[in-house]
Amino acid sequence: MILVTNDDGDSEGLRMLLEVAKKLDNAYALVPNKQRSAVSGALTLHKPIRLEQIEDDIYSLNGTPADCVLFSIYSGEFKKPGMVLSGINWGDNTGLAALIGSGTLGACWQAALEKTPSIAFSMYKKKRGWGEKAGWGDRKKIKSKVKKITNELKPMLMPDKFFSVNFPENPEDARIVFTNHLHRHRYLPHITKREDPNGSPYFWMTGGPESTEKGSDYHEVTMKKNIAITEISLTCFENG
Repeated sequence: MILVTNDDGDSEGLRMLLEVAKKLDNAYALVPNKQRSAVSGALTLHKPIRLEQIEDDIYSLNGTPADCVLFSIYSGEFKKPGMVLSGINWGDNTGLAALIGSGTLGACWQAALEKTPSIAFSMYKKKRGWGEKAGWGDRKKIKSKVKKITNELKPMLMPDKFFSVNFPENPEDARIVFTNHLHRHRYLPHITKREDPNGSPYFWMTGGPESTEKGSDYHEVTMKKNIAITEISLTCFENG
């Protein structure tokens, strides 16, 4: 049984990944009921969790991607998954900041803690629009690439690790590169001070891209147009 989740909610990327998962095994999707980017492995511990059915085999929670993983394993509402696939995220998750902060990867961190093998899929995009089919490109070719990579990674999957797969914007003919060289500073933080209609100040935090580190996962995806795959293992932390 495969659980498919993400941090974008009910998106075109989710539906493509679910279609692939169903060709590999029995599968269902459980996702946040709204966009939950950059929540990392946050859990909902302070309010009720509500389960909604969107359609056959697609459900949502008023929670986080990590909540979705724990709910699928412990609630008794679903068959316990033997694998978690997270994504396909609109926007890449390259770099150290994404490893720490991404909700897409947060689902895989939680899966690894529960000894459930997992893979995260993300795709570099220059524009917003994760809910629009047209912005994704050739769905058939993307699904074929996801299926191929999943099958190639399956023999390497272990309960205490996961893989982060980052696609370039057009991954159909891209070369696969395995790398653990993660880009350090993806964005330079920029905080703008503004004023609301009542005259009270508020702040808006954004970020602009910094220079690309040659050889990093971000460089491979954005400049060389390759597919970057990074292996993340909990064993790195077990012995301090």
